Amino acid sequence: WKNPEGRVKKPLPSSDTHSGAREIWGGLAAVMVVLPAAIAYGLVIYSAFGPHYAAQGAFAGILGVIALGLVAPLFGGMPRLITAPCGESAVVLAALAALLLHADSSATARSLQPEQITVLMALVALLTGVLQFTFGAIGAGRLIEYIPYPVVAGYMSSVGVLIFLNQLPRLFGLPQGTGLWTGLVSQTLWKWPSRLVGTVTVAMMLAAPKVTRGVPAPILGLAGGILAYFGLCAWYPELLTLANNPLVIGPISETAGETLVGATDHWAAIGWLGFGDLHLILVPSVTLAVLLSIHTLKTCVVVDALTQSHHNSNRELVGQGLGNFASGILGGLPGAGVMGATLVNINSGGTTRLSAVLSGLFALAVFLLLGGLMAWIPIATLAGILIVIAFRVVDWNVLHLLKQKSTIFD
Repeated sequence: WKNPEGRVKKPLPSSDTHSGAREIWGGLAAVMVVLPAAIAYGLVIYSAFGPHYAAQGAFAGILGVIALGLVAPLFGGMPRLITAPCGESAVVLAALAALLLHADSSATARSLQPEQITVLMALVALLTGVLQFTFGAIGAGRLIEYIPYPVVAGYMSSVGVLIFLNQLPRLFGLPQGTGLWTGLVSQTLWKWPSRLVGTVTVAMMLAAPKVTRGVPAPILGLAGGILAYFGLCAWYPELLTLANNPLVIGPISETAGETLVGATDHWAAIGWLGFGDLHLILVPSVTLAVLLSIHTLKTCVVVDALTQSHHNSNRELVGQGLGNFASGILGGLPGAGVMGATLVNINSGGTTRLSAVLSGLFALAVFLLLGGLMAWIPIATLAGILIVIAFRVVDWNVLHLLKQKSTIFD
């Protein structure tokens, strides 16, 4: 087939050339991309509660990868599509958490505790899943594709900007509660280890495509940041202490297995919720349902072009809805079909929905086997990963709309 420039490209492998080994490699490569980003997104959301909730945020990101990876591909309409937490979820839920955390919020007359806000965020994921399922059931999958491009591009660009600004305090190691602009101009508050670790992570991610395409950039960035962190221990011995260390995410639990068993414990705080409180989650849920659906369907269109396939948009929304519903039940983050991991899956040999399901299984295996080691992941490393992702999320093509009078309104 020919791309828009007229050059002939060789079709990617189809399901006719299915190989179990290719599916395994595809799923493994995909989870290596989405897992570090999902952990970072969890930290973005839970950072409003303070540094002691970093581990809980990381756990929510991991649960999202597991639930979405296991459920969405089984019922979706696009084989090999990788579904995982994404930037839209991070921004919307982080804004909701920050809003509800303050007693003087216009949305609620009472101060809410983090445990109560966690329940509300889980309900947002549940309702988002229900709405997406409804979109697919009534055949609205095609209609969502007609939302104007400038609207989507503008929102996605703002998501990138907000994620970038949100990660600067973590990159500089600013104390909790320090205002962004105050912290940036007060160099005495900067932590040298955080800046170095974050800078190494960003440099590794940017250099990764030029060095090798066999290993995903987030993995190289994560590895580089961790090595830099432990390299600094020769000058900062206190970095080897895990307890009360604000530079790492900290232990998620004593054992990964016990954590998974208690994944639904957050629902114990639902008793405080009244019917009148449901308005707190309505707007975020509708916003996420539309944005995540658009994100997913845009990814499906690109995959169709690359593989000469044709996805079922309504069925895919049903699968996405069920995946986000399952993630909400477990307390994980909602998500969408993500472009980067899907392309990695395809290029690694994934040709069917099995590779996508395997990504969820691999995420579960990584957590069960290596969950204890995740406590040592530097927060500045995750900030560096998100800063690069944020830069790539911004739709720079929007700037071209300013060049002509006829497109300035767009």
